[in-house]
Amino acid sequence: MEKVFVYGTLKRGYSNNYLLQSSECLGYATTKDRYAMYSSGIPYVTEQLPITNIVGEVYNVNRRVLKNLDMLEGHPKWYKRKQITVLQLDGELDDVWIYFNEQIPHSAKVIESGVYSLSNTQWRNLL
Repeated sequence: MEKVFVYGTLKRGYSNNYLLQSSECLGYATTKDRYAMYSSGIPYVTEQLPITNIVGEVYNVNRRVLKNLDMLEGHPKWYKRKQITVLQLDGELDDVWIYFNEQIPHSAKVIESGVYSLSNTQWRNLL
């Protein structure tokens, strides 16, 4: 089993979470180190700037699920999967996989809070 940190459309309640339905959600966590999060319809996390800690969820996944996540994220050509350390709500540190993308669209906006969420308009479009 592998631990994966998700911060965008793979989180509970978002469009790609179905890929994690067979996986155990271990709860919320924040990245130990600071990164930059951008949004241009979908979120991008980059190692280029240490702006904020990223907030997300940690899942315990098997190899099949990890392979499916790699395919969704276009690893290693679009998003790149790397290991980082996150801080769980209970204060424990954990090593997890995260998907970084350094190919930020020019139209992307910085999410200074480190929390990706859909606007009300985007939610309506999903329904």
